[in-house]
Amino acid sequence: MSEKRFQIVCDSCCDLPKEDVESLGIDIVPLYVSFDGVNYKRDFFDFSYHDFYQEMLDNPGSYPKTSLPSVEDYINIWELYIKEGVPVLSVSMTSSMSGSYNSALNAREVIRDRYPEAQIEVIDSQALTLFEGMLIKEAARLRDAGLELSDAAERFKEMRRLGRAYFTIGDLSYLMKGGRIGGLVKLAAVSLGIKPVILFSEGNISLCTITRSRHKSLRELARQAAQFFVNNKEDPSNYYLEVGYGLLKENGEELMALFGGFLKEAGLKADLKLSQIGTMVGAHNGPDLMGIALQKRSVIEAGI
Repeated sequence: MSEKRFQIVCDSCCDLPKEDVESLGIDIVPLYVSFDGVNYKRDFFDFSYHDFYQEMLDNPGSYPKTSLPSVEDYINIWELYIKEGVPVLSVSMTSSMSGSYNSALNAREVIRDRYPEAQIEVIDSQALTLFEGMLIKEAARLRDAGLELSDAAERFKEMRRLGRAYFTIGDLSYLMKGGRIGGLVKLAAVSLGIKPVILFSEGNISLCTITRSRHKSLRELARQAAQFFVNNKEDPSNYYLEVGYGLLKENGEELMALFGGFLKEAGLKADLKLSQIGTMVGAHNGPDLMGIALQKRSVIEAGI
C-alpha cells in the first residue's frame, strides 16, 4: 500500500460505523437532529442509531428535525490538514436533499482566503446513507492505491453512476410530514395503506412499484435489486452489497434472506452485508425503513 496522498472527509449521512471510520482513516462532519426543534444533537457522535429509532418509536407523532453542517463544522476539520499541507477530498450527501454540499462549498471559499495554496475537492456524492458509505470506501481504495487528489476526484465522480439503492418504508406519514418526495406524498394522500418500493440513483428518486403489505414490499424490494444484476448481466461479486434496516435487526435479516434467495434462483452468488440505516434518512422515513444498496467496485491498479 502506498503512502496516503490526501485526507477524506465526509458528512455523517454516510452511515459508516465507527470501526469503519477508524479503519479507513477518514473524518466525519456531523449533521444534527432534534426532537423538540430546540435542542440539537450531533449525528454520529452524541447518540446511537438504536437510541434514535427507539425514541421515534416511543414518541409516535413526534417527527424529528434535521439540520445541515455549518460552514464552521467543515472548516474546523479541514484546517487541521490544510495547515500541514495535506490535500482534502470532501464528500457530502446528495445536494437534492440537503444543504450539506453547499455548506462545504462555502467553507472552501473561506479556507482559500486563509490558505491560497490549499487543495480541496468538494464533491456532491449524489448518494446518501449506505450508498454514500460505499462510495467513501471506494474513495479510500483510490487514495490507498496512490492516486493524487484530482485523479481520485474524477474517478469518484464516474463511480457515482455505478450504484443505486432500493428501499421501502413502513409509515408514509414521515414522508408526508417532511414533504421531500412530492409524487409519493400525493399518492399517500389517497391511501396510507400502500407500501412503495423506491429507487434512488444519481441523486434522483423514482417509484418502482406499489404493494399492499409489508411482506410483499420486502419481497418486491429484494426481487427488484436481484433483477438489476440479471437484466444488466452483472456479477454481484463485483459490487458492494448492503442490506439496511432501521430499528429492528431481525427485519434486516428477513430482507437479506429474501435478497439472497432471489440471487440464488438466478444462479448468482454474492457477499451480503447487514447494516443499520442512520439518523438523517431515518428521520424522514421512520423506524421501519428498509433498503438494499449496491455499488460497483472500480478497477484499481496499485501505484497508478
